[in-house]
Amino acid sequence: MRTKDIAEALAGRLDGDGAIEIDRLVHPARAERPSDLALAISADAVAALARSKAQAVVVSAEQPVPSGSFRAVITTGEARFALAKLTALFDHGPACEKGIHPTAIVASDAKLGAGVSIGAYAMVGPRSRIGAGTLVMPQVTIGADVMIGAQGVLHAGVRVGDRTTIGDRVIVHANAVIGSDGFSFAPDLTSVAAFTSDVTLTRIHSLGNVAIGDDVEIGACTTIDRATLESTRIGHGTKIDNHVHIGHNVSIGESCVVCGKVGISGSVTIGDRVRLGGGVGIGDHVRIGDQAVVGAGSGVGSNVQAGAFVSGYPAMPHQRALEQYLYAGRQKRLHEKVEGLAMRLDAMDRTKKK
Repeated sequence: MRTKDIAEALAGRLDGDGAIEIDRLVHPARAERPSDLALAISADAVAALARSKAQAVVVSAEQPVPSGSFRAVITTGEARFALAKLTALFDHGPACEKGIHPTAIVASDAKLGAGVSIGAYAMVGPRSRIGAGTLVMPQVTIGADVMIGAQGVLHAGVRVGDRTTIGDRVIVHANAVIGSDGFSFAPDLTSVAAFTSDVTLTRIHSLGNVAIGDDVEIGACTTIDRATLESTRIGHGTKIDNHVHIGHNVSIGESCVVCGKVGISGSVTIGDRVRLGGGVGIGDHVRIGDQAVVGAGSGVGSNVQAGAFVSGYPAMPHQRALEQYLYAGRQKRLHEKVEGLAMRLDAMDRTKKK
């Protein structure tokens, strides 16, 4: 790919040679050959340019380099969007042999679209459907009656339970489990009164499924439980990080961001474009409105209004949480002042009695 083509893809400005052939995107300090393109859109990367062997660089309009410093300089606008476009241009995808590996087991009545690849020791269950161009990496297990869309990627070790539906262009990272049974028992696990010495927990079976929209990404080791009777739902464009747990009967809207180690209890409803910071815990049957933000490490035990920014444990409006942390930090000094006042009052009382 030529520097001219890269500049056009970024809608950026090219100064210098547009015919340099580029085959690798690197940090300026790692540039070793003429075909390396150095990416310098952060302050530390720009500083590294002074010692870089790169001949072609991409820089941000906010942090330009002197003209003539390199054979080709591509200047771009919004740095994060430039990073997204560049990494997409140079990402060749996971290494996967074309076609169906001899060790894979594909049910005789499963249907595979054009260009589907099934890796070593993978399994596709009865009556399942996989759309065109989807890659199923080694040791993936796909249950019965599963519907998977086109141009997706299921990385090694993914487990997809029966009756799950997955949209187009979905990426599921290694060892994620989609469609495991929900954690549901009788009596109600949240009831203190029901837990007497003779209690027996009776399993409530999960007869529903998981339904995942288009353009969803699911991180490594994430687990999504199937619903009791209907569907656990993940909306179009939602991105889920590693080590997330999503309980049964949960509904997550479109274009949400769920960061690592979030735990979502059963029957939670989350609107569109919601952001959940790392380590958030959400109690069962809670509703979170559209475009709400929950700060990292928060514990959500009650409904969150649309557009709200909450944080803390328990979660509350973010500004109020900050005030509580601030005043809690002043407690020691306040107690010292109160003790000092008490000692002075005691001394005054003793003086009066004399």
